[in-house]
Amino acid sequence: MNRPVVIADVDTGIDDALALAWLGSLHARGAIDLTVATSAGNCTVYDAARNSNAVLRMTGSSARAIPGLPAPRHLPLTTTPETHGPRGLGYWQDHSPQDEPDKGHSLLETWRKAAPTHVLVAGPATNIAYVLDHAPRLLENCQVTFMTGAFSYPGNTTPSAEWNAWVDPHALKHVLEQWPAGAPAPRICPLNVTEQVLLTPDRLRPMLANLPLRRAELVDLLSDATTFYFEFHQSVGVGYKAQIHDLAAAQVMLAEALHLQIGHWLRPATVDVEADSELMRGTTVADWDGSYWGRPANAQVLTAIDADNVLDLLDRELHS
Repeated sequence: MNRPVVIADVDTGIDDALALAWLGSLHARGAIDLTVATSAGNCTVYDAARNSNAVLRMTGSSARAIPGLPAPRHLPLTTTPETHGPRGLGYWQDHSPQDEPDKGHSLLETWRKAAPTHVLVAGPATNIAYVLDHAPRLLENCQVTFMTGAFSYPGNTTPSAEWNAWVDPHALKHVLEQWPAGAPAPRICPLNVTEQVLLTPDRLRPMLANLPLRRAELVDLLSDATTFYFEFHQSVGVGYKAQIHDLAAAQVMLAEALHLQIGHWLRPATVDVEADSELMRGTTVADWDGSYWGRPANAQVLTAIDADNVLDLLDRELHS
């Protein structure tokens, strides 16, 4: 069987870094092909590329990140230093000049060269909306998985909106409305499911213990980044633990291709997003059986996942 060809479109932040640690480790041992592009959300598109390259290098992956579009489709960029730190990875600081992002390749050139079979969109939908507009055929044989939205559930940015959807709601709405007819329906991993994947210090310590020597730097990066993330979650009432959204979405993306046992369930729905109301900006809504809008399903929505399995898979891969 051919290896999955993955594009990870990330705004690397802390939970993105854990997803990239898993994907980079898979790539380092030859289980997948991997290309990384970055969007602007948790931090700037260039900081996201810098952060991504650091994680990839520390996993032993030869993949390198290229920066995508630097701002949302119609709105000014908002980043979230209070959640992910001033440059996206909490307390961790990079001093490696070789990890400067490659600004010489275009987003479309990167996508065309990769010819992906699987795409993870773990930040705002800015880049994939651009690909949809300029090269929609690249999506025809590709399983795209989003970490975005929240359904009948409080948001983490406004009372009703999840961060990725809120940052660039116009891009997400455009993608959902204009998805190519022959392409596989996108998968959406919403906040109300992914926030069940809770990393605690007690779970992290054995995960980072006795990592292979080639990944020793990764221990420092993940320790410094997650300490900041634990503190943020404690400050907003979650407790001294962290919700690891993007890792769950990465595993849902590759569940069938890699025969992963993550105990996940997907349900078809017609999904739309509010882009024009400031009050409800980024709110995602699902019509589960088509009875309200009379429109066919345009997405497969994650409704449950075995959170312990998600962290177990990361643990095993880091030690491989």
